[in-house]
Amino acid sequence: MTERDDRLLATTHDIAADATELKAIEVAKANLDVADPRQDELAARAVDIARDLVPKTLAQLEIVGEE
Repeated sequence: MTERDDRLLATTHDIAADATELKAIEVAKANLDVADPRQDELAARAVDIARDLVPKTLAQLEIVGEE
């Protein structure tokens, strides 16, 4: 496996872990009452994860484009 392959695999695993966490948060939010104060904390964490996904997916695109 090349260094490029390693970086791509690591990025893929990182994105998948974020997606798993984001899904868990959304499931948790769906099971809470709208007025539950934990909604704010969970929503803020979801935003943080979503913001972090864009740079990671762009990095992945750059890795794939390397020759």
